[in-house]
Amino acid sequence: MGRITIIRFFVLTTMLMMAIAVELPNNWRICDRSLPQKEYNQCIAEAVRDAVVSLAGGLKSFKILPIEPLAVDSVKIGESQGSVTLRQEYKNIKLYGLTKNLEIKNYNIDWDKCILSSESYNPQVDFVADYKIEGKVLLLPVRGAGKSNITMYDLKSHNDIYCEKYEKNGETYLRIKKHAVKFNPAKVKLRFENLFDGNKELGEQMNRFINENSELLFKELQAAYEETFSLVFTKIDNEIFNRVPFDKIFPPK
Repeated sequence: MGRITIIRFFVLTTMLMMAIAVELPNNWRICDRSLPQKEYNQCIAEAVRDAVVSLAGGLKSFKILPIEPLAVDSVKIGESQGSVTLRQEYKNIKLYGLTKNLEIKNYNIDWDKCILSSESYNPQVDFVADYKIEGKVLLLPVRGAGKSNITMYDLKSHNDIYCEKYEKNGETYLRIKKHAVKFNPAKVKLRFENLFDGNKELGEQMNRFINENSELLFKELQAAYEETFSLVFTKIDNEIFNRVPFDKIFPPK
């Protein structure tokens, strides 16, 4: 798939990278590792869900801006190979629905390999942005620039968080190397305004054609979208784990 470049995620100060440890919010749930494994995993799943939902309004003590919607400055996707060959550029991106009615289950932690895995569910996630595209969809030429909305309905995701432990100021911390995500939406709807230099007839025809083939189109571009979300989620994870000692997030037995 095409190479993705994220120029900026959101406006954060350099304070996020300081080595000073801070406390987790008092309303964040902490799970005791002495719990039986099944109960512990369920506790972690609920704690993670509550933490993500709480980030909807941001986290002032960590200088994290609200993630509902989550603002992403710019994403570029190079020309893909296959039946969909599109060069895409998105700016002023807003992601809606990451926290609304979020469900997290099947949480599992393998500390030997330092992998945290889970399944999540979002009823609807909207990717709203200014777009510019050029290329072909099933041999049909397409080009345009304007407003776009890519909506994923009943989105099931698999998350694998790859981490490593390191020492800082005499305490152990986690560093997230990658938050890999795989999407499995029940339905995808795409809308691109101002296709073909504002030709409404051609634009409506192409939008109709794109949505009639949305499953194929999404599969062709899925890896690129997943990589984008992976980079965003990895950054958010590290904004927490880089500043709070491991034993405060996961108290020892």
